[in-house]
Amino acid sequence: GRLTPGSHIGLHTHEGNSEIIFVLSGTGKVLYDGVYETLAPGSCHYCPMGHAHSLINDSQDDLRFVAVVPKHPV
Repeated sequence: GRLTPGSHIGLHTHEGNSEIIFVLSGTGKVLYDGVYETLAPGSCHYCPMGHAHSLINDSQDDLRFVAVVPKHPV
């Protein structure tokens, strides 16, 4: 995926799945369960099922990442 400068993926809760985000280039942050985490190339963020997060590009460059969203049995 790619987030342009100043853009974000809105806060959402993972129900029935989780998400793993690996940052390829650029910087930004994640709001995860009310706490901000800084992201840089090589960073990996995990949001387990039942938790909320938002991916934010607060930099001047594109934030490029790979996201994997595995489904979980309910």
